[in-house]
This record gives sequence, structure tokens and C-alpha cells, in this order.
Amino acid sequence: MSIDIKNLPQTQPRATGDGRTVSDNRGPRGGETQDRPATSGGSDQVTLTDTARRLSDLTQTASAQPAVDAERVSQIRQAIADGSYQVNAERVADKLLQAEDLL
Repeated sequence: MSIDIKNLPQTQPRATGDGRTVSDNRGPRGGETQDRPATSGGSDQVTLTDTARRLSDLTQTASAQPAVDAERVSQIRQAIADGSYQVNAERVADKLLQAEDLL
């Protein structure tokens, strides 16, 4: 789903490794400060904040986790197969209302 804001052209998001270089960046955003001042010279330098490092670590940890708990799926399948699976309608309704509140 896309939104046309003030007739701006729609662009496709860039994928990681899309050929951009560090010099394509426009500088720090959102008030983040760099750990070290930029040095003058012939090379560009990127310094990540502590928050960015933690976010990167969390992203890697989350991506290493399986998307589905296979053991839980197996338990539910077995319960359905032997007829012992019961749906708690009140809990389902509560979760639906919570999800709606997030919208």
C-alpha cells in the first residue's frame, strides 16, 4: 500500500547493498552525535552510536531465531488430531480488542 503525498513521485525502497556509498549519506539525523569528530583526509569514516550497535546486535539475534515455534505447532496439531484442543473464546476476543486498540 502506498500513499501519494502532494503529488510526490513514488520511489522503490533500496535494498541493502544497493551500490550507495558512505558519501551518499547526508549526515547525522535525529540529533544523534558521533563518538569521534570527523577527520579531514582522503577517506570517509562511519562511526556508529552505542544505540545503533545495540540495535544491530538485537536485529541479528532476532533474525537468527526461527519464525515459528515448531514444537508448539506440533503440540497444537496433536491436540486437534486427538480432539482435545479447546478454543478459549473470551481470550480470543480480548486479543482481538487489544489488536484493534493498536490500530
